[in-house]
Amino acid sequence: MHETAALRERVVGIDLKVPLYSGEEVVYTNLDNAASTPALKAVKIEADNLLEWYSSIHRGAGYKSQLASEWYERSRKTVLDFVNAKMGYHCVILTGNTTDAINRLARKLPRDNDKSVIISAAEHHANDLPWRDRGRVVRVPVSDRGEIDPDDLRQALENEGKRCRLVSLTGASNVVGTMQPIHEFARVAHEFGVQIAIDAAQLAPHVQIDMQGRSEEERIDFLFISGHKMYAPFGGGALIGPREYFNSSAPSLRGGGAVLVVEPEGIDWAGSPEREEAGSPNVIGAITLAASMRELKKIGFDRLEKQEKILTNKFLNGLKKIDGASIYGLAEDADLERRLGVVAFNLTDRPHDLVASILSHEAAIGVRNGCFCSHPFVMQLIGVSTSEARAFRQRVRAGDRQEIPGAVRVSFGLYNTEEEVDRVLALLKRIAEGKWEQKYVQSEKSGKFKPEMGTFDVASRLDRMQRLV
Repeated sequence: MHETAALRERVVGIDLKVPLYSGEEVVYTNLDNAASTPALKAVKIEADNLLEWYSSIHRGAGYKSQLASEWYERSRKTVLDFVNAKMGYHCVILTGNTTDAINRLARKLPRDNDKSVIISAAEHHANDLPWRDRGRVVRVPVSDRGEIDPDDLRQALENEGKRCRLVSLTGASNVVGTMQPIHEFARVAHEFGVQIAIDAAQLAPHVQIDMQGRSEEERIDFLFISGHKMYAPFGGGALIGPREYFNSSAPSLRGGGAVLVVEPEGIDWAGSPEREEAGSPNVIGAITLAASMRELKKIGFDRLEKQEKILTNKFLNGLKKIDGASIYGLAEDADLERRLGVVAFNLTDRPHDLVASILSHEAAIGVRNGCFCSHPFVMQLIGVSTSEARAFRQRVRAGDRQEIPGAVRVSFGLYNTEEEVDRVLALLKRIAEGKWEQKYVQSEKSGKFKPEMGTFDVASRLDRMQRLV
């Protein structure tokens, strides 16, 4: 209890109360951390400090500009240290988030339908859709436990030969929490002379990342991360990759700040990282991303992992005792070392959106439901055939979002407690037994379930909050 309380003290807004359907207000339970996390207090302090000194960076002669520039540049060093990147070899490009980072790298590949990028069948859309615009996408299969087999990657590389330009794989599933053997993937990719990128959006807040590995063969070439998933929701992210690669290719984003000299018919690009960061950067996003990294290292990943395993084990074992609960991914005690606290599940005959709505309206418990921006993988997990998926797609096109397949996802942050796990399990058991309090109706257009008596009046609260400013 003391350990959890100490961790909760580090998080902003942890004791805020929100309304139930009845109007009663209770403390909010956030179990949707895989989507976004709240801010750490250390991150908020950093943001507040910067706002006092904020100014345009890099080319301003004024004191504030010079101080903000130094602050911004120091964040790169923090990012390099956080992921144990190789100084000199790796370069930090500061971005808006993981999606932005992946798109920037993808845009550096010329469109060529004879060339390919190898991904997996479990990728977030962010690590799938950008590559489709560059050429062919080859998908390595994924087990229903969320595991990617390095031998399957080897087979894909053998099949593609010289046509493969890059391997880009998730470091941990945002659907079922399975952690991948990223350094084994790196060894396999490098055997074929192909660089590897890792989507670490889900991985970075939970475990220590080592881009260098134990050898050159294990080195991660490119890494993508998001601040909003690691307690710094200020629009910061990073693309870490080989400096020489960025220096030897045209920038993916063009404009002011990325150049040395511009003439009517000519451009001399700046060196990296400047050539990849055209326009006025998100300074507050960069420095708060760095602040979250310093705070997470201060807390210690051993401490974070221990707490997360306790919560995950408790939730999984409790879920197994609920009749009709189907758990996706790794679910045994022996699997805890290979998974994060991200759990996807369904309750028999209970639509996923209904379950999420009951949790919210009757207990102020926030979870995520749907396909988690990983539609093909979720369809695989819940057993939806290709023809069934196409039929659902046609119905959505026609404006009917009822009966869209999906799952419910509970995901833990460093501040969640065993009491919160008990609370959500108790209500899930009641839902499975058909014992929730209100009657819920579903919108055909949105597919969302709401209490018949009405849902939250968030607009009025927001109006009141904005009048106070």
